[in-house]
Amino acid sequence: MQRKITLLIVLALWSLAVCAQTAHQLYVNPQEKTNEGRGVFTTVNEALRRAEAFADDSLWTMIHIAPGVFWIDDPDDPTIRKPESGENIPYGMKVRLNRTRIIGMGDSPEDVVLACNRGQTQGADGNFTMLHISGDDIQVENLTFGNYCNVDLNYRLDPKQSRQRRADAIVQAQLVICRGDRYEARNCRFISRLNLCPFAGARHALFEDCYFECTDDALCGTGVYRHCRLTFFSSKPFYSTSPQGAVFEDCDIHSKVQGVQYLTKVSDPVTMRNCRWTSDDPHLTIEWTRKPNPKKRCLMENCTLNGKPLDVPMPPDVPMPVTTPSLPMMNQPSLMSGRWTLDAYKPKDTADYDWKVDTSRPSWCFGEGMDGAEGCFGMIQMVRGARMMYTGKADETYGNQTLTIELSPCKSAGQGFGSATGQYLDLCIKFDTQTLTGYGLRFVRTPAYDKAVEVVLVEYKDGEITSICSPEKCVLFKKGCRVTLSAKDNVLVAQIEQGDQQQQLTAVIAHPNNFGGIHIQHTGSTGASATVIQTINCTYSI
Repeated sequence: MQRKITLLIVLALWSLAVCAQTAHQLYVNPQEKTNEGRGVFTTVNEALRRAEAFADDSLWTMIHIAPGVFWIDDPDDPTIRKPESGENIPYGMKVRLNRTRIIGMGDSPEDVVLACNRGQTQGADGNFTMLHISGDDIQVENLTFGNYCNVDLNYRLDPKQSRQRRADAIVQAQLVICRGDRYEARNCRFISRLNLCPFAGARHALFEDCYFECTDDALCGTGVYRHCRLTFFSSKPFYSTSPQGAVFEDCDIHSKVQGVQYLTKVSDPVTMRNCRWTSDDPHLTIEWTRKPNPKKRCLMENCTLNGKPLDVPMPPDVPMPVTTPSLPMMNQPSLMSGRWTLDAYKPKDTADYDWKVDTSRPSWCFGEGMDGAEGCFGMIQMVRGARMMYTGKADETYGNQTLTIELSPCKSAGQGFGSATGQYLDLCIKFDTQTLTGYGLRFVRTPAYDKAVEVVLVEYKDGEITSICSPEKCVLFKKGCRVTLSAKDNVLVAQIEQGDQQQQLTAVIAHPNNFGGIHIQHTGSTGASATVIQTINCTYSI
């Protein structure tokens, strides 16, 4: 190992001598002490800060990195990373660069690793991203960019530098977001899972002889991918692509999806030429997106799936079928006896999360869900904090109450909500809408699961919310979820059903009441993270 590093130093110094008149030369070696005058640095962060000084220079800046694992963000620091004021993404490092080339000096890209291990709710408040780069003409070569929040780091040159993933539940854990043009990566590896973001935001990006591991909403939508290898762990590696579309040429793609592998979540153009797909599922089918728009042209030429010819046609260029538009429902914030209230509200137990109620638009609409709730019609949240309440009649006293409600979350994997940032759905009965007092069932996304939610029975008392049973993992919060919530003889029972699966929670009603209201509170994000409320039925008995 020592001989190898010595040789790398000699090569780097030779490069310094040859190119001194044409480029700024920087060298990173963890075995060396930082000497800014000589352009030698112990860490990658130091070298990037030095490169910032040359951002407005006409010369290129070359950064050579010796083998090792370089943590852009300290993995042992227990401090939760938060976004800077006015932003919603926390970064390991923000840097301004132009005309910069970063080169790993190992035998393979696995030898030089730029690393972090934080993600949404796992060491960070927000979609933690290792690097933010502002500037043009950035080239990287022979490197690994890895967010090891949900992936183990196995460093073969020195196992002592290996590190176990922070958590099993897959969350948004990102690599590099850019603001600039002409980004190029050659012989590099990009490792994470959800929201990979390899040079996301670059106006033009080229990836050549690179390798990617990712789940959804992950790849750079402006990218050209040549001679690359990719492993897809879920069905939509792109959220969307640029108007020109992403391009794959002579790539090897392995899908670990069962059933249908889509490419984009939003119907946008993709071109695939001479690509070879393989799959763990012998019956896998590949489609562009759930609802392809023929005006967003996609092209596939000379591609195979498990060795057999693959052709994914676009629908003919004919008028799109008419769909039912969403119908916004005007907010009705007043509390009136025997009437429904539609508004938005930020509950007290979300105070640690920085969002405000959007009062500029209706809180609810009637329409069709998307993704996992496609084909399902009902009430859908349009703003975070959307709330729906029924106020019991003032001249009536209510005894036992049963609420039956059918739900279809847009999230199809069972996680229900966009992230574990105080995002939940409460369904409540025996409720007083004036004082926010009653009992209910909560579906909530937590950092513990990425394909399930937790469910727990709760008590509301003057707007304060407490759990009244132990939380349980629930995999039933998917399309066609049916909830029956009943309060009878001072016992609260929630029956959750989806298909032929069932789950039940029970708790004692410690403070019986005569209220008959209903309270539905959604604190999750909207759009692809919303929940369609298809039917609501409530009955009362003495």
